[in-house]
Amino acid sequence: MKEISYFQLRAYLYPKEQNQYATFTLNELENVWFCTRKNVKRKIKQLEEEGRFNYSPGKGRGNPSGIHFYEHFQDEVERFVYQCVEKDQLDQIVKLFQLPIPKTWISNVSEQVQELFGFQSSNGNKDTLRTGIARKLSTLDPIYSSVTLENHLIDQLSDTLVKYDEDLDETVPHIAHHWHVDDDHREWTFYLRKGVRFHHHKTLTSEDVLHTFNRLMECNSPMSWMVQDIKSIKCPAPFKVVITLHHSNPFFIRYVSSVNLAILPSDTTFDESKWIGTGPFKLIEIDDQKIVLEAFDYYFLERPLLDRIEFWRVPMDAAKAMSFQIGEGSNREPDKYEEIEVGFRFLIFNFRTPPSPLVHDPLLREAIYHILDMNKMWKDLNREEKIKGKIATSFHPWRSNPIPKEPDKIDQLLQSSQYQGEELQLYSLNFPQAIEEAQWLIDGAKQYGIHFNLHTFSLDSLYQENVHQNADLSFMGEVASTDIYLSFLGAFYNKALKFRKLLSDKHLDFIDRKLEDFKHQTTTLAQVAIMENIEAYLRDHHLVIFQYHPLKKRAFDPMIRDIRFQSFGYVDFQKLWIP
Repeated sequence: MKEISYFQLRAYLYPKEQNQYATFTLNELENVWFCTRKNVKRKIKQLEEEGRFNYSPGKGRGNPSGIHFYEHFQDEVERFVYQCVEKDQLDQIVKLFQLPIPKTWISNVSEQVQELFGFQSSNGNKDTLRTGIARKLSTLDPIYSSVTLENHLIDQLSDTLVKYDEDLDETVPHIAHHWHVDDDHREWTFYLRKGVRFHHHKTLTSEDVLHTFNRLMECNSPMSWMVQDIKSIKCPAPFKVVITLHHSNPFFIRYVSSVNLAILPSDTTFDESKWIGTGPFKLIEIDDQKIVLEAFDYYFLERPLLDRIEFWRVPMDAAKAMSFQIGEGSNREPDKYEEIEVGFRFLIFNFRTPPSPLVHDPLLREAIYHILDMNKMWKDLNREEKIKGKIATSFHPWRSNPIPKEPDKIDQLLQSSQYQGEELQLYSLNFPQAIEEAQWLIDGAKQYGIHFNLHTFSLDSLYQENVHQNADLSFMGEVASTDIYLSFLGAFYNKALKFRKLLSDKHLDFIDRKLEDFKHQTTTLAQVAIMENIEAYLRDHHLVIFQYHPLKKRAFDPMIRDIRFQSFGYVDFQKLWIP
């Protein structure tokens, strides 16, 4: 803790440093260290006695104090990281990386830090996987979670009544070993496995299923669409559940497979810090620095081959450098996996509460469509090799067929539009790459006389009702689970996502009618035809401007076996093992 206190001081003063000397007031350090002035003076004295710096107290009221540091800050950072690697003190490195130190320094030591990530084996033959995550989690509550990483973690901790099998393209038994539906697809009866245990060793019964569904039905959740048509839920026996709908819905069985309906115990109040489910892993620890999962020995299916998974929060540059390795024991070149993400980045217009009514002008939207040329963006940002994604015209990469942009039309479109140089409010996620892309659009549009004011937002704010009410247009991304059909429905039904928040009632009425038809189709071909019809509607009216499908890259030690991917493109931790 003493080391981190020093680096907190050094990181705060670094922008002020000149020749390793900086001035400050004791009041400033009270805010840096969150302690009283008496403790500030005590910490300064201790650090000075350790030979970290020479301290010159300010003379007289209001005069700043000064510190002369004996070493360059970067040298101290790198030496501290090396020492922590040798002592296996990953928690200290994570705390350091959360301080405002230059990103290039993190890149310089990422190779050394990597030694603490990947697979680690203890003397007790416990297999541990350490990996990095680049941001604070939003929520692990299944009835609110709409973000891919969070949903993936919930999937490790819990189970649903049924599962969607991507290879078979059908729903298969899981907690429910069998189910029956009437001819009208309104009454669904589920028969539960016996002996399924929660992490606190309670046996799962129909009352837990009732509790789970009621919890979602009784709250104001973005995922309420999954249960809004439920008329009643009955538990005629401990291992039998009957769900009756108001209306016929053949697609309801896919709702039940969603991680948002992960079964929770009825005898405890849900607590994110004490997550209790039936999943292959159980939550051991969670805080702002790390999340620790351990294998659940009493899992009702096959026990995970890994014993422990640690997710450590590190800066984005460090997280990108992480690969799945086997400690220091393997010097082999890692196997590299590349795949186009089943998701896309897009720009959407706000037809609900735009600050400017100009976004309703189709000519202005079409002009912005031609300005947002992905080939030109990638070339200008030197991204040809870094991000060789695929240009998107659809939700899914295999149905995207790039359409050439026509920049020659832009001037005429703007002259015929109602736009007169007004400033439009542009929103973007606060990720470096997203901000860079937004700035590229701002610079490109300015050449045609279109002016944007950029605002950034975090993933946490997805759950805030008014976060985009002042946006004229916004960048965002959408990622599908392995069930791309359920994900397509969710993209438009989920109240936390942009489509439901920003499209007009007229647009949503058209889409909702199509989706209602979609749910009653009996063939994949018919469902895809409806999906394509909705995408064409978004495209042709420039309600959404499709950008690209990102390229995902991963590196694995060649000794790691059974590498498989689950929903949202994440690794199936339950299957990983090393010989």
